[in-house]
Amino acid sequence: AEKWILERNENYWDPELPYVDGLELLHVPAWSDRGTAVLTGQADMSWNVAYETWTEGETRDDVQVNKLANFGAYWVFFNTAKEPLNDARVRRAINLAVSRQNLIRAFSSQEQINLTRWVPQGDPYATPPEEIATLPGYREDKSEDVETAKGLLAEAGYADGFKLELLAAAGPQAELLAPAVQDMLQRNLNIETEIRIIERSLLVEEQKAGNFDLVLDTRGHGLSDISPRANLWWRTGGSQNFGQYSNPEFDALLDQIDSELDTSTRAELIRQAEDLLDQDPPALLVGYTFHLPMWSSKVHGLMLDSRAFAEWGRIETVWLEQ
Repeated sequence: AEKWILERNENYWDPELPYVDGLELLHVPAWSDRGTAVLTGQADMSWNVAYETWTEGETRDDVQVNKLANFGAYWVFFNTAKEPLNDARVRRAINLAVSRQNLIRAFSSQEQINLTRWVPQGDPYATPPEEIATLPGYREDKSEDVETAKGLLAEAGYADGFKLELLAAAGPQAELLAPAVQDMLQRNLNIETEIRIIERSLLVEEQKAGNFDLVLDTRGHGLSDISPRANLWWRTGGSQNFGQYSNPEFDALLDQIDSELDTSTRAELIRQAEDLLDQDPPALLVGYTFHLPMWSSKVHGLMLDSRAFAEWGRIETVWLEQ
C-alpha cells in the first residue's frame, strides 16, 4: 500500500514537540479497510472508518471510538453551464425525485448521514429535522414529489428524459451512492446516467475545468454557518462555485445575511435563502454526516474521546503507550 513517512523535525520551534519520532500515513481509500487496519493492529488510528467496523470497535477493550458531528456533506453538484442543467426546472425535478432516505440507507454500512437541509444540524439556524422530514424533496413519501418532478421536466421540454454523466471519486461513495442516484433518476424521471469514476485527488481538477454534468462530492467547511459555505459554493463567481450557479436574488439575500446582526432577522433571511435554494437548487444535497474515528487504546494526547466535532487540529501532541 502507498504511504507517507514523516520524520520528527529536530528544529521545530517547540523543542518538546512532537512527542513521537515519526508518523506513517497509510493511503487507504476504503473506510472498511481503514477500520480493519485498526482492529487488526496494522494501524494505530483512523480519522474515519466504516460504520460496520466502528460498531465492532465499540465492543473492544483495546480499541476506542467516537462519533463526531461533521459540517461536511455528500452532494451531487450540477454543472449549470451545461444544458439541460442550466434550467432551474430540471435541477428542481432531480432534487424532488431522488429519495434522500434511500441514499442514507444505501450508505448506512459506511457512514451515518443525517436528513439535513442547506444549513447543517448543530447550527443555531438549522431547520429542525422533524420539519425537514415534511418538506417536498426531503419527505420519505416520494409519490407527489415524483409527479411534480415529471411535470417540471415536461414543462422544460424533457418529458422523455435525457442523458447525463455522473462523475465520482473512487471509493465507497462511487460504489454505493452513485449507483443509487443513477437508479432513481432512471426509474423516476427516465434520466439515463453514465458513471465515470476517477481518483479522488483528480476530482477537484475536473470540477475546476468544468468537465462534469453531475459530480458526487464530499464538500464541507470548518464552520456550520451558511455564510462562508454559501459565498464559496453558491454565490455568483464564488471561488469554489465550479458548477457556475448564479441567482441574483440569492446573492442579494446572502449580502443581507452577511451583514445582519439581529439573530431573529438573520434567521428569517436564512430560511428565505434555504427556500430559494430548494426552488432553484445548485446541487442535490444527500446530507451532512458524522465522522467515525477509531483508535488503539495505546494512543493518547489527541483527546479524541472528548471531542464534539470533526475538526482535527494539532497532532504533534500524540503519544503512544508502550
